[in-house]
Amino acid sequence: MMIIVRIFPSGNLDEAWNRILDHLESISSQHCIPLYLSQQEEKNFMSLVYDVVDTDFLYDILVNRIPSVLQTEKTRTITLLKPAFFPAPRNRPENLERYQVALKAVSQELKNVFNRVLDLRYPKDAFPTYVAYSFGEDDILASMLSTSRARVNQFVKENLEPLKGVTSVEVSLINRSKRVAPALMWKEYKEGKYVYKPSPEQEESDFLGRTTLPDARDRELETSNSSFW
Repeated sequence: MMIIVRIFPSGNLDEAWNRILDHLESISSQHCIPLYLSQQEEKNFMSLVYDVVDTDFLYDILVNRIPSVLQTEKTRTITLLKPAFFPAPRNRPENLERYQVALKAVSQELKNVFNRVLDLRYPKDAFPTYVAYSFGEDDILASMLSTSRARVNQFVKENLEPLKGVTSVEVSLINRSKRVAPALMWKEYKEGKYVYKPSPEQEESDFLGRTTLPDARDRELETSNSSFW
């Protein structure tokens, strides 16, 4: 399952960002594989998203490795359930910004809201990359790409806020994001979770800036279904 680990550093955010990237090998395992790292605007934490094969092994990451390696103040975890990925329009605008869209909804309508988010018709200048149940501070989390905050706010106001059962929607700019999983692994991970198969007008685009684990340059060339590790 996908689990977001929010890492609250004790020092400078930029230094903490680089420290996380430099020590990914130390805060990972074959049971808890990092997928990507991101940072929200005006937030004092980084979000490292793991593919967690066995939740029992996440204990060691959270309690022992992250605090000792990264010198953090605290961590918080958010489980992403039933993640669904979206293909991207080929003729999308070039200058797109990434946003997190967090929805709260009443329990009785939550499934309907989730399905409506999946089925909405999205324009080429405001479209999602993934959506998942969250059940943390929020009920549903989505990652969206848009040309501006004003445009994504307009889309949210017209299409998400009016949905029956939705009680609030919050939009946050993602300042930066990095894919830390090998390209093939990330591609295969998403393939089984696409909302629908890409049409000729769409593609399976990766909008995350790329980085790799230390000494993992050759992992980008993997062509088998073997383990990340």
